[in-house]
Amino acid sequence: MPVKNTTPPLHTPPAVEPVSRHGDKMSRRFFGQMLGMPALLASTVTLSACGGGDDTPAPSADSKTLTRAAFVATISDYFDWVHSSQYNDPYKSTQKTFIDVTMGATSYAKQIETALEEAVISNSQGYFYPDQSITREDAADMYVNAFKIPQVSSNALSSFTDAASISSSKRSSVNAMLAAGYMAGSSTTLFAPQATLTVGEAKAILNSITSQLVAPAQVMCKSGTTAPRRYIRISTPTPGAKIYYTYSFDGSEPADPSTAGVEYDFTTHGVLQFVNPLTSTTDSRLYRLKAVTKKDGMQTSAVQTFIWNIVRPNVGAFQAKLAHVGTATTPTVWKINNPAEYFQAFVFYIEGSTRGLVFDAGEYGYQKANLKSFIDTIATKPYDIIVGHNHPDHSEQIYNFTSAGVRLYASAIEKAAFMAASRADFVSAGTAAVAINDGQVLDLGNVQVTAYIQPGHTNGLVTAIINQTGWVYGSDMWACNRAYTADTTQYNGVKVDLFLSLVLQLVANYKKSSTTGQITEVTNAHQDVPVGMEAVKNFLKCFQNMIDLGDVATIPSIRGGTLGNTTSPTTRNSRMSIVGDMWRDKNWIAIGNSIGTGITSPVDYFTAPTTAYPCGATVNYNAADGFKKYAQLGNIEISGGTLVGVDVYWAAPANGTPNKLSNKFDPWTTAYTVNVATGTSSIVLTPTALSNKITSMKVNGTTVAQGGSTTVAVAAGARITIDVVAPDASTTSSYVLTVAMV
Repeated sequence: MPVKNTTPPLHTPPAVEPVSRHGDKMSRRFFGQMLGMPALLASTVTLSACGGGDDTPAPSADSKTLTRAAFVATISDYFDWVHSSQYNDPYKSTQKTFIDVTMGATSYAKQIETALEEAVISNSQGYFYPDQSITREDAADMYVNAFKIPQVSSNALSSFTDAASISSSKRSSVNAMLAAGYMAGSSTTLFAPQATLTVGEAKAILNSITSQLVAPAQVMCKSGTTAPRRYIRISTPTPGAKIYYTYSFDGSEPADPSTAGVEYDFTTHGVLQFVNPLTSTTDSRLYRLKAVTKKDGMQTSAVQTFIWNIVRPNVGAFQAKLAHVGTATTPTVWKINNPAEYFQAFVFYIEGSTRGLVFDAGEYGYQKANLKSFIDTIATKPYDIIVGHNHPDHSEQIYNFTSAGVRLYASAIEKAAFMAASRADFVSAGTAAVAINDGQVLDLGNVQVTAYIQPGHTNGLVTAIINQTGWVYGSDMWACNRAYTADTTQYNGVKVDLFLSLVLQLVANYKKSSTTGQITEVTNAHQDVPVGMEAVKNFLKCFQNMIDLGDVATIPSIRGGTLGNTTSPTTRNSRMSIVGDMWRDKNWIAIGNSIGTGITSPVDYFTAPTTAYPCGATVNYNAADGFKKYAQLGNIEISGGTLVGVDVYWAAPANGTPNKLSNKFDPWTTAYTVNVATGTSSIVLTPTALSNKITSMKVNGTTVAQGGSTTVAVAAGARITIDVVAPDASTTSSYVLTVAMV
């Protein structure tokens, strides 16, 4: 191991193996054993010279010496600190590390680096020496740093004859641990600062601390960063402890939370939203947060202080980042934003060999700056623009394009919404807009872009896929994985069950449009980094869970908790469905923010019979256990034939335009035609039930598993029957497909 000449080597005990771990993380089972559960570790050493031979009992886990890496892991795992590699946040601090710690190679590298980030350890000397055994004085120092154990003026070292041998930098920590009674000497007269610490000793010390002292508050997003927004969750690993906080953003010092703090509970309140609002007259706000944790019968934690610099200038200029460098077979893609925007919705400029396409039109006021003029500085080809939907953070600049003669595409539904707006610029741009059709292809030369319409977030939101690359651009479709803003996106314009069906069809259409049959990249306008199929699957699962499990699949929203929108006399914006840990899974997805109404309100986000628009449902799936009555299919994929779809409605007409899509599969329409080329003798059917909990699904009497396929013989006029039995084992549906040779 390389060692700097200027750094004296640490005490080097005989080499030992790190304690049992799972991957790069100490297993919770083993850590639980360390905290008091009886366990033995199999010895890897045969003690044949100690008189016992092979019959000598293996040493217990408690007697095993801990390496520095394994010891730090016990602290990091107790606090459950999150490593910076696990979440999407372009504003997070650069991860600090050590020369001798390498991710993927060093045991417990993540825990070492999170401990460094939390100032439990220091990298001032460059090296950590992860494989060396932990010494008693180093352990004391790390415990004090982690639990913020206060220094004391009394001298608890006076009874130890070796007190002078304690390193000067560790003396106050050792004294604090001894004075608090969390740690004792190796004997009545010796502290033994350089002696090694065993598993049993570490277990006893950690038990002593955590049974008497409430662990200090911690936060995500992490402190000390600069960003346009920070949504903050405060937590403590001490079960049952209460958190109290105060904060300021006007330059003042926050009050002491021990006496003036507001109680914080994540389920009740959700995240704290630290932003520089549009009403602000300054370009930034420096938020200071103080937090303390308390529990009856335990010592109150030290007050923790955290800061975040929220920078959102009142005036900003557009800026572009090259997301994809174009080739002969792929387009150039620029990612564009304006730092003055509140919601930070990205615009994309996609340029092929002969033509370009702007996707979405940003949030920054069209009279403050001109996005069209900015695009002109990077575009090398003539271009058009698609606006994903009519929300102002995606469409503010449309007039600057249409007034300059640039062709604007929007769905007919969104075009009508613009034309019905109260703003003259929207009316003018909407009038000029060209209604794009579901599945319409735009030719950019070396690549083609296919546009699809997907209601939910708005009634006519447009998404697009670059056929040759499989890159999808979603406006506000596909939710968002910005952990640092705790984003959830609402899709309450369509009932959950019908929405899932339409999204299954959308994904299938993407794959048909993609020349490789794959979706390789998905970008929501509010995502800082693109995601792939894993996130798409999580998005689908958010809705699937509600259909499979009912309302138990929802929890209070990240934004607002059970309190919801406190400015409203009724509780709203509180239900959420989430898949993945937002701090440990880059593909996490949370949807909701407006699923139904309050978390305690009756379920109303499933389909029910209605006369407001054409709807074939005869069951109110919002009723008690209604989700168990789904005998409906969500989609039917056919290889060797084409399903002739029907008109699907999800809402009453608006702005003089019907809210419908044509040529789609409708779960509550049971008769369809399948077009098959003359001479075809068989096709392959892949029916997908809305519920994963169905009792059975049969095609012409043959059982087909959810997600499975079956080959069916076809002839002109042949009828194919798909029978589905709901999870309740009694509700049924039967779909009939009639074959037409064309």
